[in-house]
Amino acid sequence: MEVHFIINPYAGNGQGVKRWHQFERQLTIPYQIHWTKYEGHSQLLAKEIAGRATKENPVCLIAIGGDGTIHEVLNGAVHFGNVYLGAISAGSGNDFARGYQAFETGKQLQEFVNRVNSTSHDCGVVRQGGNTKYFINNFGVGFDALVANIANKSTLKRSLNKWKLGKLSYPYYVIHALFTYKPFKLKIVQAGKEKQYQNVWFVTASNQPYFGGGMKLSPKSDTSDGQLELTVVSNLSKWKLLFLFGTVFLGKHTLLKEVEQFAATDAQLIFEEPVMAHADGETQKLAAGQNRIEITVQKKAWNLAK
Repeated sequence: MEVHFIINPYAGNGQGVKRWHQFERQLTIPYQIHWTKYEGHSQLLAKEIAGRATKENPVCLIAIGGDGTIHEVLNGAVHFGNVYLGAISAGSGNDFARGYQAFETGKQLQEFVNRVNSTSHDCGVVRQGGNTKYFINNFGVGFDALVANIANKSTLKRSLNKWKLGKLSYPYYVIHALFTYKPFKLKIVQAGKEKQYQNVWFVTASNQPYFGGGMKLSPKSDTSDGQLELTVVSNLSKWKLLFLFGTVFLGKHTLLKEVEQFAATDAQLIFEEPVMAHADGETQKLAAGQNRIEITVQKKAWNLAK
């Protein structure tokens, strides 16, 4: 088995480099390392390496970085067989490690190589305007995406990352964005039925429970059950939204009448105007005129090295 490390040196304000050096001292197995140089580079590296995997010579890809790095590696490797994905957490939120499992020591990784113990998991698929993207944790549209976008660009997050407290930037920017955000109208088409929502704060499709640095947004999500959980938050005041984010760490927000959550294997999200979206925390502004998003689940799409 070939072992490849894809390392994001910018993750967690340099935590990617520190975590790699911690592991490097513990490893006695052969491996190759690849340093990312720009946004999207992890995906290209993963695709190139995964394309060489065979049954006789499988590949283990270890992402060292945050959830965004793991997101890119998944998107590069998801179509290839004989590939195992693993992670070493070095970001600010690290929700992947909460919902799945990340390597903590070099010894754990070497044990995997010796016995090849893995589990298969689903991933979400997003199609919009001719583009296809895969997500491993969650995909969201609206307020949560706006907050993620602000937090990703903030100097506060970089400063907190120096003290391994980057996840605290998310609650801060929830308050920051609260007074400028405008809720939107949404139509969801699912299982042949349409439902209209007014004053929507956000809609999120979850493949695992955790979100935003430890918030338990979707408590019932299971990464290998062949479905996603959609969460729609609408028709509540700004102050009650703050209360919601206070309860979401315990998964109690689902008790609020303004929160609707249901399981689905596919759904269409239809908007009247462009909104901000994110996949595993990586954000983008949906283009004008492309107001329809199709979300599906791809069952047992990838293998987790553990």
